[in-house]
Amino acid sequence: MQTRNIRLAYLFPCLFIISCTMEPIVQREPGTYEVFGKKYKVMETSMGYREIGIASWYGQKFHGNLTANGEIYDMHGISAAHKTLPLPTFVKVTNLENGKSMILRVNDRGPFYEDRIIDLSLEAAKRLNFEQQGTTSVVVEALDEMNYPQRITKKDNGSYYLQVAAFYEKDRALLFSKDIGALIIEHGYEFNIKLAESENEVGLLHKVWVGPINEELHGYALREILEGAGMEKPVKVEVE
Repeated sequence: MQTRNIRLAYLFPCLFIISCTMEPIVQREPGTYEVFGKKYKVMETSMGYREIGIASWYGQKFHGNLTANGEIYDMHGISAAHKTLPLPTFVKVTNLENGKSMILRVNDRGPFYEDRIIDLSLEAAKRLNFEQQGTTSVVVEALDEMNYPQRITKKDNGSYYLQVAAFYEKDRALLFSKDIGALIIEHGYEFNIKLAESENEVGLLHKVWVGPINEELHGYALREILEGAGMEKPVKVEVE
């Protein structure tokens, strides 16, 4: 891995400038901090935040270091850094160059470059397919339903599942169920994955259901995770 990075840095030196910084973050009055002599004011709320700009990623140099909110940075995990969003904040990041999107949890500060709005972990950059080029144009949207669940009043009457796929081959359905379960756990959620069967004129159909979902907040988060991974919109299935 180290040899590969050196080779790529030699071929594309301008793309591998580390966008976070080793400069200590100096806390000033509550809600502000200073890096490289510049003061930053943290937003009081992320409600309604949406911004278009340049994203970059940070990796090995910071792997294992403490993030701004005291967690351990894992370049193989899914996380992000932002200069002024409250910590933590869930955001949806969409790569405008290829349409790929995913949900990220902001837990660090950076990037401290004027032309960049967000820094992603290496793994997140790979998922959005821009790790080789180093930067890309993105839209970043705060997920109000996930960041401020106490403000959501809408509840579902009873539980329901989301059908995320259906296969005639049971082995494919089981393999897909395993992958979906891992994806959901990776984003910090736990749902049951079950197979429901129904027969039609073609044969026995194995449907992959995720749930049960008791609150609209969880349903929203699950839909964002699935659609962010490039899957089609799931189908809501009522369960008596």
